[in-house]
Amino acid sequence: MSPRRTASQTRELIFEACSRILRKDGLADLTLDAVCEEAGLSKGGLLYHFPNKEDLIGALFEYHNDMFEARLQELTVAEGDEPGAWLRAYAKASVEQIVEPENASLYASLFAAEEKYASAHLLMREKYVSWQQRVDASRIEPVMATLVRLAVDGLWFAQMHNYAPPDEARRQKIVDVILSLTKEPGGLDRKHE
Repeated sequence: MSPRRTASQTRELIFEACSRILRKDGLADLTLDAVCEEAGLSKGGLLYHFPNKEDLIGALFEYHNDMFEARLQELTVAEGDEPGAWLRAYAKASVEQIVEPENASLYASLFAAEEKYASAHLLMREKYVSWQQRVDASRIEPVMATLVRLAVDGLWFAQMHNYAPPDEARRQKIVDVILSLTKEPGGLDRKHE
């Protein structure tokens, strides 16, 4: 007899099953039945944790955001307490997250879900507001800090949607330039605040 999973372990199993479906087949194939089959759960087992698809999608967004935030926190600590540290961590975590083609298809599917599911859209809006607050608190000139965030987001979306993304060598040079912009001495003067 195998040991029973905890609720947390079951939710993790469900999120991983959803992620595999999104990576492989996209949002159209993310049905409750497909998740049950992929996770090896009964429909009742899935519905116990997520009574409908909207709740599942919202929780899936939170799951992936939590993983991103955890990695962002690790990189922020590694960057130390220098001005622009959080921005450098945001750039590195974002690029790490999106450069794998399977991850790009996962996030493209998640963002497609955002268009259809209001809870996911609201979560992402709140996340970006929170991230922008951290950009503003990064202790570098605010216009430059926002420009860095927008450049990172643009690179991320180009990779995610395959909108003429740069090759690996060019992407690394772009990231190097972005990171260099997080250093106060080369930034815009303070009059733009």
